[in-house]
Amino acid sequence: MIFYVAHREHAYTQAVVLLYLRTDLQASFRLVRYEDAGLLRGVHAGVVIWSDMDRLTADELSRAAGISAELAGKTGLTQLNHPTASLQRFDLLRLLHADGSNAFRVFRPDELEEAIRYPVFIRDETGALYREPPLLHERPALDAAIARLDGTTLVRPMVVEMIGTPGADGYFRKYAAYRVGDTIYGQHCAMSKSWFVKNSPAQLLPAHIEEIRTYIDTNPDAEVVMQVFEKARMQYGRIDYTFVDGRLVVFEINSNPTVLSDPPTPFASYDPQPFADRHANALLALPQVSAPDTLAEIDAAHREALAELRRQYRVRRLKLMVKRVLKLGRGR
Repeated sequence: MIFYVAHREHAYTQAVVLLYLRTDLQASFRLVRYEDAGLLRGVHAGVVIWSDMDRLTADELSRAAGISAELAGKTGLTQLNHPTASLQRFDLLRLLHADGSNAFRVFRPDELEEAIRYPVFIRDETGALYREPPLLHERPALDAAIARLDGTTLVRPMVVEMIGTPGADGYFRKYAAYRVGDTIYGQHCAMSKSWFVKNSPAQLLPAHIEEIRTYIDTNPDAEVVMQVFEKARMQYGRIDYTFVDGRLVVFEINSNPTVLSDPPTPFASYDPQPFADRHANALLALPQVSAPDTLAEIDAAHREALAELRRQYRVRRLKLMVKRVLKLGRGR
């Protein structure tokens, strides 16, 4: 059995796989909210995956670490990631710069160095970055942005030296690969004219499509990616990276990444099944997955969480289909 421990508000990351594309995984997968993690003390076999550590308070991390320590003595139980030993974004990026892997630095706003390299941007260490942050090209602009932080919702802001160059075709690239235990697989290569690469444009050139397909099929960076995960002391998550002057440069490792964002519709521009299969098969290859050990309380909480996700994704799927039909009706 896989016990996936996540923040209550972010238990959706596996939803599309569980609800639509690999429903067989439901027999071996349980969503566990952090407030229910204490129930894991009653489990003796299986795999516990700790995620969302960046979203926890210090007290919540301490509690989770205590539970993890208790579980460590059970020989039939494997744990991926650790609530406090796994490195979060800031510490990982500091480590990778210190050992020469990354050419850019990160700072806390109150620990800036005079020799900081511009441009820089400010982001939160907590959660994902969804919108392009403004690039700051000089110290006065940075100081002004830092002065405004008190009016924001950022929990643990960090100042990041921007790095990255477009390819010969003018596109920046961001690669993403998953680690699931001993498995590394390439998930996507996103391309954008903007330095902030979140998703690829709707229309890609044929050469870009072939490049993405080759990356996913050949998984060329698996060995180096595994080394970074080992440095981070993380056995589950998604790493985002690029290449600068031929060197692999790491942006972050997300401990609770969304496997697939959208539920499948007849209008999908790509087949999501291979992505779901890679992920589900990697999960099912973990040790002790076939152990049926679970608790009635865990099962009940999982059913409740899955039912809520099913309602949410039904609405999401309907909205996607209506949006597509309206777009077709306008002739686009």
